[in-house]
Amino acid sequence: MTSLLSEEDLNDFITPSLACTRPTETKVSEPNVNELGEYEVGKESETLQKVNITLSDCLACSGCITSSEEIMLQKHSHSVFLEAMNRDHGPLCVSVAAQCRISMSQYFGMELMEFDMWLINFFKERFQAKYVVGLQNGRNITIKQTIEKLVEWKQREQDENSKPRLSSVCPGFLIYTEKTKPGLVPLLLNVKSPQQITGSLLKEVDSSMYHLSISPLFDKKLEAERPDSANEVDCVITPMEFLAMIEDLKIDISDYCTKDKNLLVDYSPPGWDPSIHWASNSGSSSGGFAYQYVEYMRRNHVGNCEMQVLPGKNGNILEYRLVDDERKTIASASELSGFRNIQNMVRNLTGGNKRKIQVLRKRTGGGATGIRHSDGGDKVPKQFANPFKSDFIEVNASPGGCINGSGLINMESNAIKRKQYTQHIEQLYFNKLQQIDPINMMNEIQANKNYEYEFMPAVPQEPKDIPLVGRTW
Repeated sequence: MTSLLSEEDLNDFITPSLACTRPTETKVSEPNVNELGEYEVGKESETLQKVNITLSDCLACSGCITSSEEIMLQKHSHSVFLEAMNRDHGPLCVSVAAQCRISMSQYFGMELMEFDMWLINFFKERFQAKYVVGLQNGRNITIKQTIEKLVEWKQREQDENSKPRLSSVCPGFLIYTEKTKPGLVPLLLNVKSPQQITGSLLKEVDSSMYHLSISPLFDKKLEAERPDSANEVDCVITPMEFLAMIEDLKIDISDYCTKDKNLLVDYSPPGWDPSIHWASNSGSSSGGFAYQYVEYMRRNHVGNCEMQVLPGKNGNILEYRLVDDERKTIASASELSGFRNIQNMVRNLTGGNKRKIQVLRKRTGGGATGIRHSDGGDKVPKQFANPFKSDFIEVNASPGGCINGSGLINMESNAIKRKQYTQHIEQLYFNKLQQIDPINMMNEIQANKNYEYEFMPAVPQEPKDIPLVGRTW
């Protein structure tokens, strides 16, 4: 017996576009002639050059950044941070994403609480930091304002065929949408990310503050440089860059170990509860915005209802569907990540031509009959996620979301082992972080304003011929 394998079942793969490729620098060199007067063809250099990969070479959004944005990115590195600390600057505040705390605590071989205290003590002793905080206060506001906007939209929108709203907290997806898919911009929910809202909250405490954010994604550097997010974050670095910094400084990790739990309180801004801003919430490891919306609708629905969790056609799609006793959908939201899934989403939401799926036969050791996805043949009576019929899609450019961020520490070189390690880190994320209930706290969550992006969709231009000569991947 055979089962069927479609290309949707394959791992995520990003095909670079010609517009993102770089011209090869062609240098004219002298002919290689040996001592016998013979020409040598293809002679290799005797000295090896150090490999240097810059941020502009690879972003989750497939690398489509401009030269002006590349200049902006130079403001976000550990060397720039160290230079700033050697100049006159305002009080230092450090915010760190939960995914980064899990990643770095594992690398240093510490329990999460032990690492949190170490991190606070390090920035306190080395850089005289005033505050060191987690991102949950900012995330709570993102969740609250996301739910409020979705509920308002759902009450206003009566068309059953209306398209879902899309999250914009992933800068890789946001950049991709603004630059290459401006037709999707009206579907974007303009609520800012926890990183930016946290920065805004800190600057409300002291506008002169220097805010360093430790983020799991390089793309977050571009988010900090958006015109609508000016001055919320002064510098963004990743855990990998943090490691490079402590190596450059020749830091002995043991010098900053401490058991002083009072640091968690002493280095929180006035009114900030460390048991909240160092915590997390239910849902995905990228923020849980889809889950929180459906859970809010469940709690506020009059009558019996049930939340179903439906798997997608691959591991990077999941739907939360709220149904009543008659199995009618009350509300739904989905998680979707990875560039291949994003491309499929774009085709569905923009009405583009659907790709013809080539069905491949996969040999199996057993006799089970596979599912024929392409022609409606024999099917297992099981429901699957349909994110494009959801009210809301939580989109992330990185396959698996922020927990698979390119800036996190993963020393495995083998692709399978890297994936297994990421799964291990995600399990720790759910097990080690204290869980709070943002919905139960919505009345307590204070926000002085709506924290919103101002989208900048690209103006469509006439297609230009792209020369292929001298270009390389």
